Amino acid sequence: MGLSDEAAPIVFKELIWKEGKIVTSRVSHGEFAEAIDQDAKGNLNPDALISEIMPVEEIQKAFELLESNPEKYLKILIDFTTKL
Repeated sequence: MGLSDEAAPIVFKELIWKEGKIVTSRVSHGEFAEAIDQDAKGNLNPDALISEIMPVEEIQKAFELLESNPEKYLKILIDFTTKL
């Protein structure tokens, strides 16, 4: 979403009603641009990070695999092009 020096209004009632979560991450020091550059040069293989691609119908199974077997599953992509 980006980072601003301005305060961001949060409507906590909407978060509660929708059972929303606020998730944050660490600030980077320019690594993202370097990673994009290295990928464009063919120096990276991001596909190696993907352990599995599963249809949306198996989303619960994907979460279970990630939780029960983290040494085998790093990232599971969910394919939303299939219909429920």
